[in-house]
Amino acid sequence: MLDALKTLFENNVVSEDVRQEIEEAWNAKVKENRLRVTAELREEFAQKYEHDKGLMVEAVDRMVSEKLEAEMAELVEDRKQLIEAKTKYTRAMKENASVMKHFVTQSLVKEVRELHEDQKTMADKFRMLEDFIVESLASEIKEFQIDKKDLFKSAIDLL
Repeated sequence: MLDALKTLFENNVVSEDVRQEIEEAWNAKVKENRLRVTAELREEFAQKYEHDKGLMVEAVDRMVSEKLEAEMAELVEDRKQLIEAKTKYTRAMKENASVMKHFVTQSLVKEVRELHEDQKTMADKFRMLEDFIVESLASEIKEFQIDKKDLFKSAIDLL
């Protein structure tokens, strides 16, 4: 169609005014078609954008949900392990406390027995010391009496 118009314009079949009107109408139609095509493309791209955006939102939502589910499962497992560890720790502490109590009781009994035996030994040693002192003192008193008599006899003899 463009070739037919060119031929008409080149052969001066149509007047200059008609030619100019045709060109203006043609250019207006081309501009109108461009605007229409641009609007259609924009609408098509907007629809494609909305569609792709929806797909990406779904994909991101699915990915976040899967990751969150995995993390929550791991958290639940960690909590179970923590509860088990606390339970084991509590049991171990009770057992260790029982063992410690038994050890302390046995040690205390042993120490009290040793203290009692040491007290008996000390009492025996004090008794022996007392007997020694009494014997030594009695012996010294006897010697003192003998010395006193001897001194008295000597003093009488001298008088």
